[in-house]
Amino acid sequence: MKQIYLYLACLLFTLTVYAEKSPRAKAKKIAAVGAIQFKLNNATPAVENKDSVLIIFDRYDHTGAGVIYQVFYADQDNNITIPVVPAGKYFVTIQCLGMHHDRLEKIVTIKSQKSGTVKIGLEDSEEFSKDKVVIPTYAPKFAELAVLKMK
Repeated sequence: MKQIYLYLACLLFTLTVYAEKSPRAKAKKIAAVGAIQFKLNNATPAVENKDSVLIIFDRYDHTGAGVIYQVFYADQDNNITIPVVPAGKYFVTIQCLGMHHDRLEKIVTIKSQKSGTVKIGLEDSEEFSKDKVVIPTYAPKFAELAVLKMK
């Protein structure tokens, strides 16, 4: 009789190892995601393909660093859309890597099955050109230099 119970117990443990989660448990994970769209204001439209943005999502409660750590490119309307972000509160670091060199940090809340929008104001910038560089002339006046005495 002990052998039968031992055999059934081993069989039960073996089946639990190979068991998968129920479809209901998987559906809860899918439902706990949202979307976010970043709107870049003052972005230069002529060079939109040259500008990229590094976005880092860190959990607000310090349980996950770099949940999303990816470089994104703005579309024609200077928007960046991230369709799948786990629901929760995040510290978001936004670093522009192209013509704009702005760096922003914001706190963003992602709600389940909802889409949020964050507007980002960028500083004015222009493309570097050798023709536009002006180096001012400097002529030092040696009579006006201070002389320091060493002791």
